[in-house]
Amino acid sequence: MEKETSINIFNYSDYREFLRDFFDMKKRVNPSWSYGLWSSKLGLNSISSITMVINGQRHAGKKIQKSLITFFKFDEKEAYYFEELIKISKSSKNDPNLTILMLEQNSELKELREKNTESVDLFFNWKAHCVKELTQLRDFFPSGSWIEKRTNGLIKKDEGKELLDELLKAKFLERSYLNGNEIIAPSSTIIPTKEVTKESAHSYHKGLMENSFEAIKKDKNKRSLHATTLSLSTENIQKAKDIIREFQIEFSEQIESSDADEVYQLNIQFFPLTETEKE
Repeated sequence: MEKETSINIFNYSDYREFLRDFFDMKKRVNPSWSYGLWSSKLGLNSISSITMVINGQRHAGKKIQKSLITFFKFDEKEAYYFEELIKISKSSKNDPNLTILMLEQNSELKELREKNTESVDLFFNWKAHCVKELTQLRDFFPSGSWIEKRTNGLIKKDEGKELLDELLKAKFLERSYLNGNEIIAPSSTIIPTKEVTKESAHSYHKGLMENSFEAIKKDKNKRSLHATTLSLSTENIQKAKDIIREFQIEFSEQIESSDADEVYQLNIQFFPLTETEKE
């Protein structure tokens, strides 16, 4: 049986996602865990008080906020961050992109997140993969300033230098010298070095999808955006996933080059727009 683990509120930009992940974790650890039991522990009058918040039908009011802060035994900083997430969610009208923007622009909240979260595993950091691929470019130069300039500010110089050092330390990159010139090149595929968690995977894919959103603004001759909406039989879902995986592998084999001049990102999302009612 899975062991119960603590969930760090500072890893979240959406308070509802934090609540959902906590419920899911408790349910996996203890199958008898339910919204009714949780509502009782929170001192709420009805199950709907918490389910409507989690399902996005209403925001957590002051009473529920206080109950949740007590339940999670948040300290002063955690409680403040949790309350601010709720305020931001209300102001952004649940728009995830606006929520992230508001969080990034709030220096106090940003500092709280950075000081109270562990460094993300390189495997789940899209910027680490980008830096690794940057070393393949003909004009690559091993400095944070060059990385910031080449990624048009997507990766700031201090972060770029730190990622470069971490990739070298983890031996995903190797350093050598030729005629007195420093050469940094990939030595192995980036693999997870810490426990794989739902939080880290969600954060990774969120970052990738945020990049997709920004790509809309780029020159159409330099990018390709496509989407298809289709009906299907659920018995073909695994077949569809297999086809997508095979395409991804073939695409990389035919397009990727060790003698490159740009770094690109390929995202593929396949998900349902409908849901069968549970009996």
